[in-house]
Amino acid sequence: MPIPKLTSRSGWRWVIATAMAVVVGGVVVGVTQPENRVYVVTVFPVLFLFFGVLAWFSTWLDPVAGTLVRIRCRAWRTTVRLEPGTSVALVSNRGGTLLLRARPARGRGLHVPVVARTDYVERSQPPALLRQLADAVEQHHAGGARPVAAALRKQAEHLEAGGTVATSPLAGLITSGMLTAAKAGGAGAIGGHLG
Repeated sequence: MPIPKLTSRSGWRWVIATAMAVVVGGVVVGVTQPENRVYVVTVFPVLFLFFGVLAWFSTWLDPVAGTLVRIRCRAWRTTVRLEPGTSVALVSNRGGTLLLRARPARGRGLHVPVVARTDYVERSQPPALLRQLADAVEQHHAGGARPVAAALRKQAEHLEAGGTVATSPLAGLITSGMLTAAKAGGAGAIGGHLG
């Protein structure tokens, strides 16, 4: 079962506009500074490839096998089994998104977006998927599964009852970094955020 990315059209527009600005800047540097053309020709493609690899991925849940799978560029696969040796927790990325973190005792872990509240998006995973995630971590006995499953089910119930993402049980677990705090109120907001 695919796990949707919690993005918006506005967010993608910002990413595309930024990429176009970088290309225009590279063209200007390449035309006006011939001595730097070699850097423009070699560095820019590598940067775009790097960010393309970061952005082109899909995440899947196999509830029967009890696995989370992330596939990047249809080639690189990371699989995390939701077993007793894997710890699960709900963590904030400090940028407006609450993630389900699945960390095995060895190897790479995965982060799955659960709720996002940013300048561009205010979304939660759908109730059916929240329940599937809750069932999977609980049935396969992942470490820390009970409180995580309870929180995911509570979020699903809230959404099914017509509640909003802003007033949802998991919205309060989202924290933001200093940049968001600064946007909210300048130096005073940063000082309050640090305190």
